[in-house]
Amino acid sequence: MAQPFLASFAGTAVEFFETAVIAYAIVRAGYPREALSAMVAGHVAVFALAVLLLPLHGMLPVFWLRLGAAVLLTAMGLHWTQKSVRRLLAGQRPRWADDPLGKVNVVPQSAPAAAFSWWVFLVMAKSSMVEAAEILIVVFPVAAASGAWGEALWGVAAGIVAVAAAMALLHGQLKKVPEVKLKLATGLLLTLLGVWWLAELYIDAS
Repeated sequence: MAQPFLASFAGTAVEFFETAVIAYAIVRAGYPREALSAMVAGHVAVFALAVLLLPLHGMLPVFWLRLGAAVLLTAMGLHWTQKSVRRLLAGQRPRWADDPLGKVNVVPQSAPAAAFSWWVFLVMAKSSMVEAAEILIVVFPVAAASGAWGEALWGVAAGIVAVAAAMALLHGQLKKVPEVKLKLATGLLLTLLGVWWLAELYIDAS
C-alpha cells in the first residue's frame, strides 16, 4: 500500500526535520552530548509508549479506526496547510527555523561545556518528544486502520533517513531550506489522503 507509506514518510520527515534543526543548533552552541542524547531519548520514549498502547487498537472495529485515521489526517493536513499559507502570505518563517536556540531558550557557549547540562538535555528532550508525538498522531492511526504496519514503519524509517541525509548535505546551509513550502506540500498531501479515505468509507457504507 502506497498511502500508509506516503503519509508516514511525509509526516515523519516534516516533524523530524524540525527536531533535527533544533538539535543541530544546540550542537553548534556547545552542547553536542545533550542535543544528541536528548533527541534519541525523546523519540525512544514516545515510540516505547506507542508500543505499550499497541494492543488497544485491536479493541476497536476497523471502520472506526479507518474513520479516526481519515479525520486525523484531514485535520492535520488542513492545519499544516493553513498555517503554511498564512506564513507564505506574510513572508514569515517559523521560529524554530529562524531562531532555534531562542525557541528552546538555550544560550550558546564559546566552547563545548565541560559538564553535562541537564537543563539543556531536558529542554531538548521535551522538544523531541513533542515532535515525536506529532509523528505518532499521523503514523499510528494510519497503520492501525490499514493494517499496513510494515509500510508505515518503512515510511517512518525513510523519513528519518531522508532528513539525516539532508542535514549532512546541507551542513551550514539549513536556512536555505524552504521549510514553509515543504510543510505546505505535506499538508496538502495529508489532506488529500484523508479526504480520499473518507470518500472510500462513504462509498463502502453506501
